[in-house]
Amino acid sequence: MSAGEAVRIDLDALRAEFAASPGAGRLQPLGLGRVIDGERALDELARAVADFPRSGEGVVVLAAATPMRVSGWDLRAEATEVLGRGFAVDWVTLGPADGQVHADEETVSAARKATAGAGCVVTIGSGTITDIGKVSTSIGTPLVAVQTATSVNGYADSFSVLLRRGVKRTSASRWPDTLLIDPAILRAAPAELNRAGVGDLMAMFTATADWYLASAVSDGCHLDTAAARGEPHYNATVAGIVRAHGGRLLALAAGLAADSATTAGRAATADHGVSAETQPADGLDELARILTLSGIAMGVAGSTAPASGMEHAVSHLLEMAATARAERASFHGTQVGVASVVAAATWAHVRRRIDAGALGQPGRIPDPDQARERIREAFTGIDPTGSMAAECFADYAAKLRPLAADGDPLAGLRTGWDGHEAMLSETLIGPAELARGLRSAGLPASFGELAEPVSDADARWAVANCPLMRQRFGVADLAMLLGAWEEDDIDEVLAEAAVLAGQP
Repeated sequence: MSAGEAVRIDLDALRAEFAASPGAGRLQPLGLGRVIDGERALDELARAVADFPRSGEGVVVLAAATPMRVSGWDLRAEATEVLGRGFAVDWVTLGPADGQVHADEETVSAARKATAGAGCVVTIGSGTITDIGKVSTSIGTPLVAVQTATSVNGYADSFSVLLRRGVKRTSASRWPDTLLIDPAILRAAPAELNRAGVGDLMAMFTATADWYLASAVSDGCHLDTAAARGEPHYNATVAGIVRAHGGRLLALAAGLAADSATTAGRAATADHGVSAETQPADGLDELARILTLSGIAMGVAGSTAPASGMEHAVSHLLEMAATARAERASFHGTQVGVASVVAAATWAHVRRRIDAGALGQPGRIPDPDQARERIREAFTGIDPTGSMAAECFADYAAKLRPLAADGDPLAGLRTGWDGHEAMLSETLIGPAELARGLRSAGLPASFGELAEPVSDADARWAVANCPLMRQRFGVADLAMLLGAWEEDDIDEVLAEAAVLAGQP
C-alpha cells in the first residue's frame, strides 16, 4: 500500500467534490466553516471568536477539571488571557475533579444550563468535551472547538456520542463553526493518547466495508435505506476522502512510534492529568487532518457509518461495561484499533463461508422474541434493571423489521456477489496487516495488551453481542444471516485474531 502524499484540508474543494458526486442530493451540507491549524494557532482564538458578532455578549468555555499545561505554560490561563483581551469569559468546568468526564444526562444538562444565553461557546478538551459542547450549544450560537489531542475523529463532525440509560448512543448534534488545531497543544498530549487516533482511524479498513455492505443488502431488498434503517446510502466519494489516505495513515503510524521512542522530555498534558512524551508536530499535524476528514465524512453522510462499524460496536460495549462497573477503560481509539483486528478477522471468516457456498441458502433471520431474551441475558450482568437491554433491543428490533419484510434479505447480495466482492477487496485489508499497522504505531493489537486489559470473557461477550446493540447493519449481522455466527464461529474469529495479532 502506497504511503501517498501529505494530507491537506481544503473545505471549499471538498464541498465541490461532494456536490459533483453521484448521490450528492442525499448528502448533508458540510457545516464546518473553518479549520485553523498550524503553529501558534491558539493566538488566532480571539480573532476566530471575534468573527461572530454575538461573541460580544460573552464567551463560555467548556473544559474538564484536570490541569492543562503545554510546554510549561498553563493552557487555561493562556486561553483566558487570549480571549479576555476582547470578551467577558466564563470558564465552566464539567465533570468530576479527576477529569473523567462522561457525556451522561447530568453532565449534558449542566452544560446546556451553562451555555444558555452565551454569545459564543468554546470547547477546550477531549472528544467527550467537544461532544458535550456540540449537543449543548444551541443552533445559532457560534461554537469554536479547540482540539487537544489526535485521539478521535469526533472534533469535526455533527454528532455527539452520549450515554443514554447507560448505553452509548450517537446522536445528531451540530457542527463546530470553527475547529482550531495547534500542534503545540497536540504535542503536549500523552503519546499514547495521540496514538489512539491511529487506532480510531484503523476503522477505515473495516467500517467502510460495513457501510458498503449495509447499502448492498438494502438495495437487494429493494428498501429505501434511510427509511428502513435510518442510515445513509453508501457514497464512494465520501468514503474515499478518508480511505484514500489509508497508506498514509500506516506510514504516519510507524513515524509516530519512532518519534515518541526517540524524543526526550516529558510534559504535563491537557485534560488527562498524566505525563506525556513531547512529540514532533509533523506527523501529528497530518494525523489530525485525517481525523478531521473522517469527521467531515460522517457529517456530510448524515451518519457515523463511514467510520463506525463492527469495531466501534465492540468498543462501545466494552466501554459501557467498564462504566457500569465503575472501572476505567482504555482510550477509545486504542480499543477501536484492537477491535478492528477482530472485525477484519470477521470479514475474512464471512468471505470464506461465502466462498464455500453460504450465500446459497436463504438468510436466517433471528426470531425477535429470541433476540429479546438473548439481549436481556447479555446485559443482566452489568445492568440488572434491564434498562440497557431495553435500549439495545429497541434499536435491534428496528433493524430486524425491514430484513424480515423481504423474506430473503440475502437475495440481492447473492446475485451481485462478484461485484460486491471486488469492491470489498479494494476496501478491506487483512487482520494481519491491520495488526502490523497498530504495532508499528506502538499500539496493542489484542485486548489483553490494552492499558486497561480486557479479559477473554469480556472480549468474547462484546464480540458475540456487538450486532445486538444497535440498528446499524454490519458484517456480524451478515454472519448471523449466513448462520456463521454460532459459538464455534465466534471462537474461530477470536482465535484467528489472536494469532494474527501476535505475528511480527
